[in-house]
Amino acid sequence: YARWFCDGEIREAQAQLLSKRGDGLMMDWTQLRLGYRLGMCSILALWVAWDCVWGQFAKGEVSIGGRTAFPVFRGCFGLLAWHWFWGMSVYVWTRFRINYIYLFDFDPRLVDTPIDIFNDAVDETLVFFLCMLMYYKAGANDMPQWVPPGAYPMLLVLYTIKSLVFPWKIRKPLWMAIRQVLMSPLVSPTFFLTYVGDVFTSMVKVFQDLLWTACFVLSGDWLLSEAKHETSSRVHIWTESLLYKNIAIPLICLLPLWLRFNQCLRRYLDTGKRYPNLANAFKYAMSQSVTLFGAFHPLYLMHVQEEEKTISLVEDDDQDVENLI
Repeated sequence: YARWFCDGEIREAQAQLLSKRGDGLMMDWTQLRLGYRLGMCSILALWVAWDCVWGQFAKGEVSIGGRTAFPVFRGCFGLLAWHWFWGMSVYVWTRFRINYIYLFDFDPRLVDTPIDIFNDAVDETLVFFLCMLMYYKAGANDMPQWVPPGAYPMLLVLYTIKSLVFPWKIRKPLWMAIRQVLMSPLVSPTFFLTYVGDVFTSMVKVFQDLLWTACFVLSGDWLLSEAKHETSSRVHIWTESLLYKNIAIPLICLLPLWLRFNQCLRRYLDTGKRYPNLANAFKYAMSQSVTLFGAFHPLYLMHVQEEEKTISLVEDDDQDVENLI
């Protein structure tokens, strides 16, 4: 080959004969596999949407949004959507050469590429839609109920916990950052810690669904059948408890704002700059007042008491009518 095509230059011939990326034997199939699984996710999403719409209009069945475990899927979807958005952000930053690894003070050895993030997100999406479809089918009696329908959202919860923890080498920096955010104002906020705090303020509804999911799992309600959920008045009684409704939910709404408030004050102490640190602290302080007003205002409590009195009076009237009859 060197004598015929390279004028006897052996080194040049060896360089030309080396396999190169893009050759038939070294083709990169990563994007093809990603596209194939994205197609599977699209089919499953259409299947779930079709079953819900067709079951509601043709058979009069309750859609997935009316099922008892829907907050579990809603909370897990919030975390899944955050994973997708993070992958899109990393792709844009990489595409336009924004050194986010330096800005966020990441370890380059532990940073996933956009393709790796999308592959993980696709796997999580496949499990999400499979669990949702099987839960809907089991509740509509379209498949044998070998296990209670609540086992499918429970499976999704376990898989979500696994995805949040493993691989630990990659997930550890995120959990360390969350721990430092929760320790505000004892820890000086870096750019990434401020970013995580801002994300927390946007995920209040997701946190509420995750709290509902934790109560749903720990109370054992996922073991009950769908008919038991519809007929029994003792299901989800924890949602009416004082601890859940008047303490846990307001704290979930208040905590992200409190953390960002502390970060702004700590940032002011570290830099000595009143603007924008004190202005941001004032903004989050005013936001906290809205949550506190909604949870503890006397008018709201009086309204709840009046509703309870009205219900008791109606029940007494119904009992009197039955006695007269």
